[in-house]
Amino acid sequence: MFQSFLNSLLLVPAAWDRFWFSAISTRAVSTWRVAVAIVALLHFLSFLTWVPQWLAGDGWFDLETGRYLIGEGLPDTGSQYRWSPLFALTQPAAGYAVCIVGLLASVSLVLGIGSRITPAMCWLCLLTIHHRAPWLSTPGEILLAAGLFYLILDPGRTAWSIKPGFDDGSQRVSAQVALRCGQIHLLMWLLFSLLSMLQHPVWWNGSAVALMSEQVDGWLGAIPRTSYFGQALTLIILGLQIATLFLLTRQSTLSLGLLCLACFAFIVAIFAGDGMYAMTLLAMGVAFLPGTWADARTDT
Repeated sequence: MFQSFLNSLLLVPAAWDRFWFSAISTRAVSTWRVAVAIVALLHFLSFLTWVPQWLAGDGWFDLETGRYLIGEGLPDTGSQYRWSPLFALTQPAAGYAVCIVGLLASVSLVLGIGSRITPAMCWLCLLTIHHRAPWLSTPGEILLAAGLFYLILDPGRTAWSIKPGFDDGSQRVSAQVALRCGQIHLLMWLLFSLLSMLQHPVWWNGSAVALMSEQVDGWLGAIPRTSYFGQALTLIILGLQIATLFLLTRQSTLSLGLLCLACFAFIVAIFAGDGMYAMTLLAMGVAFLPGTWADARTDT
C-alpha cells in the first residue's frame, strides 16, 4: 500500500503539467471571452450614467470626499493601491472618455478584434472606474476584473472570431492557462463566499435572505423574517454553492454543476436584486462548459 502511494505521488508532476500546460484549441477560451466581454459591455453602459454624479470632481461626492471614502491617509485601508487617473482628471469629459473607451474595447473583445490589447484596455478602464468610486462597486465588478485579466493571457481566436464557421485551428498552451485560471478563480470565489457566509449567524438561523430582501431592491420585495420560505431559501443558497463546488470539480458532473451555478445566480438576481453579479457568475461559469471543453482538448 505504501509503495502504491509513492507511485501515485510520482504521477503528480505529470498530472499537474497536463492540467495547466496541455495545448487546447482556442475555441474554448473564445466562447468564454465572448460571455465575459458581453457582461463588461453592460457594465460600461451602466457606468455612463454615473459620470456627472460619481466620476467627476464636482459631482455628488467631490474629490476630497471621494479620497476620504477610499481611506486616503488612514492606516490599513489599502488606499495607496486604489489610484485612479480620474483623481487627477476631474472633468466629466474624462469620466465619459474612460467609459466610452471601455465600451468600445468590450465590443472589440466580443468580436475578437485586437488580440490581447482589448482585454487589457477593458481591465484598465474597469479598474480606473472602480478605484475612483469603490463604494458603488458590486461583487460582480471584482470578479469581472479577474476574468478580463486572465483573458490578457489568451483571448482565444482573433479577427472577427464570432463569424460562423471561422476557425484558425490554432492550439495554444496559453489558452489552457487562461481558461484554467478562470475556472479556479471562480471556484475559489465561491468557496470564500461560502466560508464568509458561514461566519454569520443569520446563515445558520435562516434569516439571511429575509435581511437581504429588506436591505436591497429585490424583485419580490421584503420577505418576513419568520417566513419558512425565507429560511428554506437561505439553506438552498448555501446548498447550491456547496453542490456547485463539488460538481464543477468533476468532468462527469460539469453540467449539473453549471445548473446549480445558474440557480444560484438566479436567486442572487431575484432576491438580492444584483443582476450584474448574477450575469458575471454565469459568464465566468462559461469556462466550465463541458461541450466546449471536450471539443477543445487535444492530446500533447
